[in-house]
Amino acid sequence: MRNSVLILLTILFTGCSSDLLDEPVLGVQTIDNYYSNATEAEYAVVGAYASLSPEDWWEMDFFWLIGDVCSDDAFKGNTIVGDQLDFGNMADFNINPNNEWLDVKWRYSYITISRVNLIIENVSPSEMDEDRAKQFIAEAKFLRAFTYFELVKNFGGVPLALEQLSPNEAQLERATEEQVWNQIIEDLESASTDLPSRADQPANYIGRATQQAAWAYLAKANLFAENWAKAQEYAEMVVQSGQYDLEPDFGDVWSLTNPNGVESVFEIQHNYDDVFYVGNALPAVTRSRSDGGWGFATPSSNLAVFMAGDARLAHTIITQGDSIDADHPSYDTNLAENESGRNNRKYYLSVADRSPLDEHVTNGLNHILMRYADLLLIHAEAAYRNSQEGSAQSSLNRVRARVGLAAITPSGEDLLTAVRGERRKELALEGHRYYDLKRWGILEEAITDFVDYNLNRSSDQYDSGDQSGELFDASKHYLFPIPQTEVDLSQGRIQQNPSY
Repeated sequence: MRNSVLILLTILFTGCSSDLLDEPVLGVQTIDNYYSNATEAEYAVVGAYASLSPEDWWEMDFFWLIGDVCSDDAFKGNTIVGDQLDFGNMADFNINPNNEWLDVKWRYSYITISRVNLIIENVSPSEMDEDRAKQFIAEAKFLRAFTYFELVKNFGGVPLALEQLSPNEAQLERATEEQVWNQIIEDLESASTDLPSRADQPANYIGRATQQAAWAYLAKANLFAENWAKAQEYAEMVVQSGQYDLEPDFGDVWSLTNPNGVESVFEIQHNYDDVFYVGNALPAVTRSRSDGGWGFATPSSNLAVFMAGDARLAHTIITQGDSIDADHPSYDTNLAENESGRNNRKYYLSVADRSPLDEHVTNGLNHILMRYADLLLIHAEAAYRNSQEGSAQSSLNRVRARVGLAAITPSGEDLLTAVRGERRKELALEGHRYYDLKRWGILEEAITDFVDYNLNRSSDQYDSGDQSGELFDASKHYLFPIPQTEVDLSQGRIQQNPSY
């Protein structure tokens, strides 16, 4: 038998001509032939959406908490010193270019950009139904704009990769912040022309980008870029579309049973699967360690005091001893390992709603990135900047009315202060606060006051005396440093942010 095998192998190899060996390998998928039909293009687009929250908890999900812990709304939370030390360093403003979470944010953002660039370059209307091809490209441009939005608000100007680079091509230099904002706006404007209206989305497309989502992010991008008139215009386009409304009950906004609700403009889709990790890490990451969670990003008493008397407080913060549900009539926040005696209520799931397996990567709660209340407050702020105080008051009061608050009619700086305060209460612990304080130019003022409150004015039994924020330095902490690995790889093309 052994001799027969040797003879067969000899015949096979001696019978192969050089011409046969030179023939291209058949049946191998390459970038050049992958996007040749609608099914393959669809898979590529879904893969790009998946990169917003990849398989594991650390790849993207954890960084959504930075907007809270680098503000006056939350602390690192988990007091175990060696547990995610670099996350604690971010919360304490003890930040350097070697912080692992900045490297993760940068790396996975450019993975998304690479995926969408391939779609934009390779999906061709001539290879499939023209309208579907245009929608795929529009979705890719929306995701590229969203990803650059995340990069510019954290790092300032970043390299603008608008086409797929080969490994041998030189690394790009940083664009200016203005250039990045302009590209975001250009991509969103282009995407909005070919994205479907929310009302026209088929059931299996719900949760993907819509025309109104593009308009909403155009409103927000123009707000950050201080293009007030455009910010108001796009916000009004969303309102006038009639596709959205506020949830009647604020407590339903983050409900597991209300995915893609009437208030949701854009959210990351999650579900439980016992094979694939397509769930949300945040419910486990932010829950009390006494309740099977990891205890990160615990709310501050400063936020709790600011929200005192507001109906949203009970749906935002869990405080030690609170009655939450039948399983937790007196909630234990694990004071021994909790920096503030509090936990995030918005991401909380009841025991019955928690995933039975690998909960830290399989919970089914969607992650809302843009909702209608945010859009209304963007409109209020832009209208104020455009000297349209009545319009600003109207949008502000719509948000207030949902939670039973009386209409108010402040004017001048008082109106801006009211809008800012409403954003803090409405969107608390959803990752917005640090970025709002930055764009308002009052981050230093807020962190200085936060430190003074904690050390000198607070009588809170849990977080009084906390020193978080003492290391804040206005000369550098309005931006995070570019990851040192990227600076080194660029061989001088990428310049580090000031003072790092």
